Amino acid sequence: MIKKIILPIVIVFICLTTNAGVQDSIGVTKLNNKLHIQYMVSPGETIYGISTKYGVPLSDLFDTNPELENGLKVGQVVNIPYNPATMAKVPQTPAKPNTQVYKVQPGDTYYGIAKKYNTTVEQLLKMNNMDLKAGQEIVVGYTNTAATTSTEIKNPTTTTTTTVPTTTTTTNPVTNTTTTSVVVPANTTTEPITTPAPEISTDQPALSNVSNFAPPFNDLGTPYTFDPTRKQILVVPFDPYLYFSDADDEIAGKSNMQRTKVREVFRRRLNTLLMAQGYETIHLLGGKNSDSLTDLNKIYSSVSYNYQAAINNPNSVEAKNAASSAATTTSKKSGGNWMKNTVGTITGNGNDPTAQYNTPEDHGKYFGVTIRNPDFFKYFDEKYSVDYYVFINQFEVKTNYQNCLDRAALNYERTFTVHYSIFDATGKQIAGDKFKVHYNSNNCYVYQIVSDNVPKMAQKIMNQLPPPNAQ
Repeated sequence: MIKKIILPIVIVFICLTTNAGVQDSIGVTKLNNKLHIQYMVSPGETIYGISTKYGVPLSDLFDTNPELENGLKVGQVVNIPYNPATMAKVPQTPAKPNTQVYKVQPGDTYYGIAKKYNTTVEQLLKMNNMDLKAGQEIVVGYTNTAATTSTEIKNPTTTTTTTVPTTTTTTNPVTNTTTTSVVVPANTTTEPITTPAPEISTDQPALSNVSNFAPPFNDLGTPYTFDPTRKQILVVPFDPYLYFSDADDEIAGKSNMQRTKVREVFRRRLNTLLMAQGYETIHLLGGKNSDSLTDLNKIYSSVSYNYQAAINNPNSVEAKNAASSAATTTSKKSGGNWMKNTVGTITGNGNDPTAQYNTPEDHGKYFGVTIRNPDFFKYFDEKYSVDYYVFINQFEVKTNYQNCLDRAALNYERTFTVHYSIFDATGKQIAGDKFKVHYNSNNCYVYQIVSDNVPKMAQKIMNQLPPPNAQ
């Protein structure tokens, strides 16, 4: 009875998504009572391209697929939250060869799977580029025959397993075209399943840095309405892959949330607070434009990161404030350059008023960004009239367990390290550095942590901009 109810619903869902252009999905599943598209990763794809293609924020993909923390792999299946509004806009893809996908069982080896599917271990490794884990799906071969499916459906009320091929044919009353859909109901085990396949090159199994779905820079999309009386700042939050923390399990437990949510709270709060007085701030994370997500993913797909020497802006608000302060003190107290004088001057948090927000004293290498796309600055200048670009490159959370202030109360020191870069409208980098925030507390509630620390992080970065009236 349950099957009779569930199958028609899933069939209708698959037909709708097929007509909407989701032709490269391999099925549908239900996670936490929500429908998700199952999407197989092709060579050359990036998480940003998939996010753009399906109109799903990176944070949602990471929440649903924690294994994405380790990067994408060819043949990997990604569960994508189903959103009818965005799915209707997914571009149709050309027909591809069919592929066989095998769900790995406990005890499986590449040798055994290769023998079962009449292939070689070398070919399997080239097609999948991953270690075997029970429950994951791997590519085992290709065929040019019509798609067929043999699906094992587990009855939710019994332990009996039945093999049920489910194929349905529907007619679109508008276009008068017929669509044949192979249905993969939720909570099923598939061994094997024939689906539209990625064109996998055995010569280059690893993913490249360029997404197959990277949006072009010659399409400005939705025009942005900016304030012509002010200068504009475009804020780029840190890439979720460039967040490193040893405290998220503990913070997530105390905050009663998923581990990936902790990162997103830091990311969104810092992004929101990156505002400078006198400037108009343009946010792409949760921005007002309908294509803000697309533009943010364009940025992530157009940059690279490496360690660089710090660049200090002598015309920044911080530099001018330091110079003004130095002019009112004795030469003994104001000796040295302005940057040395600012070390340790940003202080305070709810639990320890003496905690310091420092720039590293050695001003050594920081993790900086490099723009690789030659059309980058032209595109964002035309669309947003950007005067300054503020990049948050990397965010680190480190706990000093050895220097515990009170072990009984778990009162210890955490250090937040923020790496940032600032460019002007011409593409010239005017600032770039890292600074550390020391936080002595037994508090593990994420919203209190960000309240105590993130506002001053944002202010520190915004102080590297020149005054808004500077020419």
